[in-house]
This record gives sequence, structure tokens and C-alpha cells, in this order.
Amino acid sequence: MTPEEQSKLIEQFRKELGNIEYQVSNEYLEQFLIARSWNVAAAKDQLLSTFEWRKANDIDNHPVATAENKLPVLYAVRGYKSIPDSNLESLPGVSESVLRINKYMGGACLHKVDREGCPIYIERLGYHKAKDIAKNATVEEVQGYHIGCNEFLHRVVMKDCSNTAGRHINRETVIFDCTNMGWGQLHMPALYFIRAIADCDQKYYPETLNKFFLVNAPSAFVYVWKIVKAWLDPGTIAKIQIIGSDFKEPLLKQIAPENLPSFLGGECTCKHMDGGCVPSQVLKNAKPLEIKEYNQNVPTAYNTDIMTAAKTSDITRGPTFY
Repeated sequence: MTPEEQSKLIEQFRKELGNIEYQVSNEYLEQFLIARSWNVAAAKDQLLSTFEWRKANDIDNHPVATAENKLPVLYAVRGYKSIPDSNLESLPGVSESVLRINKYMGGACLHKVDREGCPIYIERLGYHKAKDIAKNATVEEVQGYHIGCNEFLHRVVMKDCSNTAGRHINRETVIFDCTNMGWGQLHMPALYFIRAIADCDQKYYPETLNKFFLVNAPSAFVYVWKIVKAWLDPGTIAKIQIIGSDFKEPLLKQIAPENLPSFLGGECTCKHMDGGCVPSQVLKNAKPLEIKEYNQNVPTAYNTDIMTAAKTSDITRGPTFY
């Protein structure tokens, strides 16, 4: 399909939407068209379903951390202009469920950008305590946390990257490091959390993946992949590269060495931050997340008072999604 043909389909899509509540960009419409193989009717159905989901769950009013509102970040961030380098900490406002989930996670960070200007998300998947996550968290809590992270990614970090690149950035590059992965991670209740997250992303945040690298993948991962692959759209599967220990060259082809952590073959160490490039509670390289009385036990990412304040305060809410 030529760029001209694509532009005509985007124009047709916009006309068929008619008067809608949201001011959406052509790039956003294109995400839904790509997800639905450029079928305008199918893309329209998915987009309207997304609008309904966001309204029903008040997603547009979900608070996101900014330099202005100084809300605690929900996971580590490194290398963006609009928000200082930060770690998830046991600070007032963060919900108890977020801290509890992270107690068993191997570590995660939004870490700088790739050669295309897309933000990089790194997760130490192999160090996750999968059984403990499944035992000590609910699907509702994991989804609530994931939505909070997604909104921060799209409303703060993606816009930061777009300003830096001088063009629209709406995708992230993902690295899952499978170092230390064993049969303990192959726990079906925990894998269902992955299914819930993938389902949410594919339905309501389509075509926001640039490239996906699974590195240091052990032979045991073949079993996991057979299960997870069935939950993913063909377009997502096409962007995934499963690599063993020879990951350095493909990662450096996508990411400059100064933006890639040294444990992944790059030069970055983030020595100025507790936990380095990717702080981990499991690896104990960062300050422990101790749950305090002010961390409320709710399924949302932030305490109720912050979630409520964001409904009426532009500053607490942060930038809009569209």
C-alpha cells in the first residue's frame, strides 16, 4: 500500500467517525488502521470501543507524574527532559498494591531512547518471582498498575520523546532480559497476568510497540512462548525477536551504546542512581520498598485522594492523552 493510499484511508476513517469528543491525530487513527489491517470499519469499531473503555473507567483523569505535580513515579525512569531521573519509592500517594507487586518483580525501567527516538522499556523478566506475584496480587491490581504505567508512558514520556525528536513518537522498544529464568517462571496463574496485560494493550493501546527483544532466552522459554504466542496479534508477533546469549549486536543495531545498560552489552551504568540502570527489589540493588501506613490498599496505582484530585485538577492529572 502506497503512502497516498494510506492517507486516503486515514481521511476516510476520520470522515466515518464524524463528530467525536476527542481531538485525535492522524497518527493515532493510523495505529488503529494498522492494528486492523487497514480495514476502516474494524478500526472504527476498535477506536469507539477504546473511547467507551476510557470513559467508563475514567482513564482520561488518571494522574500521571510530572515535574510540575511531583507525583511519585510508578517505575524507574532514566534520561528524559520533562521528568527527573527517579525510582519507584515508598512515598505518600503510591498505593500499597504497587509496592507489593514490585517486591516480587525482577526490576523495570523506562531507560532513555533507541536510535529511532522511541523510549526503551527494560524488564529483568528472568528474576521475577512469578509464583509470589500470582499468590500476592490480583489481576485487578496488576491491570490497575499497568494502566497507570501506560498513561505515564503515553502522556509524559512519549510527548517528551516527540519534542526531542521533532516528530511524532508513539511507540516504545521493549527489552525483556531472561537471565536467570527457570521453570519457576513458567507458572500458569502468573502467565494469565501477562495475558490480561497483552489483552489490554492490544485492545486499547494498539500499535504502540516498536520492537521487542527477548534476550538470554533459555530453552525453557520455548514452552512459555507457545502459550503466550496464542494471545498475541500477528502484528505484535512480527515485532518480537527471541535471542539467546548473542544479543549484543542486534541490540546495539537498535540502540546507541551510551543508551544501553552495560549488562545488555552497552556502556550505560546510571551510576548517579540507586540501583543503576534497572533497580531491582529481587536483586537487592536498590532501597527496599517498605509499605507504610500512608500507602493505601487499593487496586489503583495511586491512593484514592490522588485519584480523586485528578478529576478536578489539571496539575494533578497531568497532560492529556490526545
